Amino acid sequence: MKLKILASVTATVAVLAQFLLAAPVKAQNPDHVRQLLETKECEGCDLRNADLFKASLYRANLKGADLSGANLYEANLLEADLSGANLANANLVNAEMYGADLDSANLRNADLSNAFLGRANLTRADLRGAKLFNANLGEAYLLQANLSNADLRRSLLFRVNLSRANLSGADLSFADVRDTNLQNAILSNTRLPKAQLSGTNIDAANNVRQADLERANLRGTNLGPGVCVITTFPYCVFNNVE
Repeated sequence: MKLKILASVTATVAVLAQFLLAAPVKAQNPDHVRQLLETKECEGCDLRNADLFKASLYRANLKGADLSGANLYEANLLEADLSGANLANANLVNAEMYGADLDSANLRNADLSNAFLGRANLTRADLRGAKLFNANLGEAYLLQANLSNADLRRSLLFRVNLSRANLSGADLSFADVRDTNLQNAILSNTRLPKAQLSGTNIDAANNVRQADLERANLRGTNLGPGVCVITTFPYCVFNNVE
């Protein structure tokens, strides 16, 4: 009889443990959420999993804040200071982030689809696995940023500084990369089919031969033969050899 009771208790504990592990964990500090919404000053705050849906955070100070898993859907983060912030797995779909400072921010696996990041500072930002589908990054700074395996399909990367950025495994299909700086950028297994690459210095990028440049638009770009032989686009122009 005792064995049956013990077995029943053990089974009940196991079921409860599974339920508790499956339950959503809200680790954010509610006082910090309130402080942010009232003052827009929350440097280093604990805002994990915070619900900031359509929040007005224009020029907010979120330097070093932990916003991992936060819901920032359509949030107004224009010119906000998010340098060093943790935004891993955050929902930033349709977010307004023009001129935001994201220097060294962690945006790993964050969803930035359709976000407006024009002229944002993403120097040394960690964007590994991030979703940037149809995002506007016009004239943004992505110097030394890590964009490996990021989804950049149909994104606007016009006049972006991607010098020394890591784009290995990233998907830039149909992206607009015109007049962008790719000096020493890593393009190992980068997908660029039908991307607009005119005016770039893609010949100065690393691992270009490993990139997928099928039918990429290279019109007006002065390239070496090493690049031209790996694309089927008819407007590839060889560099003149003295």
